[in-house]
Amino acid sequence: MSDIRVEQDVLDLGSTGMELDVRRINLLDDIEAREPNSMEIWYGHSILTATLFPPAQPSDDVDFVSKSNGRLEYMLEAGVTGDGDDRKRRFPFGKYPRLLMAWMAKQIRAAKGHKTRNVDPETKTITIPSIYQLCEEMGLPHGGRTAKSVQEQLELLLACRISIRASGTGKGLNVRDTAYLPIVQAVRIINDEKNVGYSGATFRLTDEVYERLSRESAPFDTRVSTYLLKGRSVMPYDIYIWLTGSMKNLRRDLPVSWDWLYERFGDQIAVKKSFRRMFRQSLEKVKKVYPGLNVECPTYEDYIILHPSPTSVPTRAVREVEVGANGDVFEVALHSLQSVQRKGVRKATSD
Repeated sequence: MSDIRVEQDVLDLGSTGMELDVRRINLLDDIEAREPNSMEIWYGHSILTATLFPPAQPSDDVDFVSKSNGRLEYMLEAGVTGDGDDRKRRFPFGKYPRLLMAWMAKQIRAAKGHKTRNVDPETKTITIPSIYQLCEEMGLPHGGRTAKSVQEQLELLLACRISIRASGTGKGLNVRDTAYLPIVQAVRIINDEKNVGYSGATFRLTDEVYERLSRESAPFDTRVSTYLLKGRSVMPYDIYIWLTGSMKNLRRDLPVSWDWLYERFGDQIAVKKSFRRMFRQSLEKVKKVYPGLNVECPTYEDYIILHPSPTSVPTRAVREVEVGANGDVFEVALHSLQSVQRKGVRKATSD
């Protein structure tokens, strides 16, 4: 199997390369200048919102993909979507299922047990009024191509099934426990045939997925994820989610083997030498937007070293999010005001 190049979404078909470079520079400057506000702090799980989903659609002969985390093995099975003769079994893949799962985690964590426009904690129901609104909240463009891709990936995501296996041995016995986790218990998808952007969905998450997204997810900066997902690969994003989550409880140096890294991040990359090169390049990209990160890649060793580092999102910023409320009108107004003020400062400086 040859190395893949995941399809890149064109964020703005009218933008020149120079304009995109300027946007990236402005984004880097913004990340360096200030901490993320509450609307820019989302929550990620190193497997459920990242590496579990393949970077590209696997071949038809692949029945499942899996990732290990200690004693646990997470397995993803493709679901069936479509109607009549158009029904197919396909995997959710690429950046959109990652963003969708992280968006769900954000809504669940921000709701704090209270009913909001997107979450009903009592029934564990998620509501997406429209794909346009979803794209807006995920920081994506509103074009028809993007809306169609997001809708397709949402349907694939809601149709797939996750299972978690734990194995152990003792007294001559080999014990394997398995929990089957369809992402949803029930789902209603509403497709607008004239304008896909007005399509929506309501679905009830399974208890296990809801709890994992609410308790096991770690905060990350969406400005960082926006920057990391603008390239052709999801690897920089997956590495970032893994590292910022790992640093929360890291108190001493931790060697991580290249074999482990390849198993976790090397999907659809056939040659390990190519993987190492791509991983190093991705790590350098992560370091640009995560300056406090201290990870060493010794040249002639079969491992990298994680040194204790601050998390990407400071504890103070996370605490402020936990005090605030999701969808608060004052917070939205303040965010808009700060955005206008920053633009005004940049304009005055350039003048």
